[in-house]
Amino acid sequence: MKANGYALSDPGLKRSANEDFFLMDEEIGLFLVCDGVGGHVAGGVASEMAGRTIRQVMNDGRTIIQKYNADRSLKNRAIVAGLLQKAIQAANEQIYRMAEVDVVKRGMCTTVVALVVLDDYAILAHAGDSRIYLYRSNQVHQLTEDHKYAIEMVKRGLMKPEDAAKSPQANVLTRAVGIQPAVQIDTLQLELANGDLFLLCSDGLHNYADRAELKSRFTSGDPKKLPNQLVEFAKSRGGSDNVTVITVQLEMERAAQDDVVDALKKTEIFGKIPMFRYLGYTEMTKVLAIAHLKQFEAGAAVVKQGDPSDEMYIIAAGETDVMKNNVKIAERKKGDFFGEMGIFDNAPRSATVTAKTPVTAITLHRKDLLELLRQESQIAVKLLWALNRELNERIRKSSEDVANRGLPPPVPGSDATEVTNLPFNFEIQRF
Repeated sequence: MKANGYALSDPGLKRSANEDFFLMDEEIGLFLVCDGVGGHVAGGVASEMAGRTIRQVMNDGRTIIQKYNADRSLKNRAIVAGLLQKAIQAANEQIYRMAEVDVVKRGMCTTVVALVVLDDYAILAHAGDSRIYLYRSNQVHQLTEDHKYAIEMVKRGLMKPEDAAKSPQANVLTRAVGIQPAVQIDTLQLELANGDLFLLCSDGLHNYADRAELKSRFTSGDPKKLPNQLVEFAKSRGGSDNVTVITVQLEMERAAQDDVVDALKKTEIFGKIPMFRYLGYTEMTKVLAIAHLKQFEAGAAVVKQGDPSDEMYIIAAGETDVMKNNVKIAERKKGDFFGEMGIFDNAPRSATVTAKTPVTAITLHRKDLLELLRQESQIAVKLLWALNRELNERIRKSSEDVANRGLPPPVPGSDATEVTNLPFNFEIQRF
């Protein structure tokens, strides 16, 4: 994976000093933007200290990055994400200590958005209200969420979005690097696709540019020229703050482009599964980050009847036969899924699934998903809501079917439910 970065920082039209700081180190794949806060140029001290400290820690840990690129396991990727968190925490400690001993710098802090590009994944981390956007397949996705008081109140249901925008606390940060002895850092692991274009920026840009504006610029703009164009756009709209822009264009090696299931295909496949219907793009990305790819030759058993169940399977390529007690009861092909109940209970597989052709399957393991749900309560709520709706629909249709036959209403989980062909059919799709 080759990452080409282009950047520009400008004090804007209203500020005499530029307290933003950016850094690009293409050798280790690190790109970051920091927006300092503090006055008396202390904000500039904080942002530069943060950027240089993060770079130093990441450079010292480059063997961790190299280890992942040699062995692209979920575990090794998590270690890289941990290294980036460690780097930002180190910056936080240094800024906090300096502010403690220098009264002029008391209260200084900085926002941070950081991007680390690996061979097949990007690791994102942020604290504050600087942002990272992704331009992919002619769509703009905001990958970070501003850490602001008003946004937190909206999430908790204590403030309406329209009131939040007018609130005096609308721009009050709830997180920043250096203001407390430790800082909570949000991270995201994103599988890369050829042609991906990232934008890292301070609020001096995104206060003026919405996603529609950014999309029009991305669609027609040259990544090399975009930083200058976006800075000039912010200044043309008032330029009331420092503005910093980094664009990172990715070029994937041909071998990676030819993979049967790339990031775009995975996103498309997952987006059609009812269980994930309520997830936003960033939430879907977090689920995809814990997915695995498995290959099966024609004739191989994907799962066997009676075996323990702890994985969900989504067929990305190929076709399978579903056999119960040596009798074929169904077929599954590209885009179909099965075994979703295996990530919620320990019941044995109720059928055998055999590869009719070579099969590539995307799998989710119970242990990985439950760990994600423990960390991401909003994803947990949305998955459970989707599951509940699908189960209710299955039971309703099962009841209608047996009612038409003049039979007693089915008991959920009984053999009577096998007459349906719904996404969450226990008996057919538990395997």
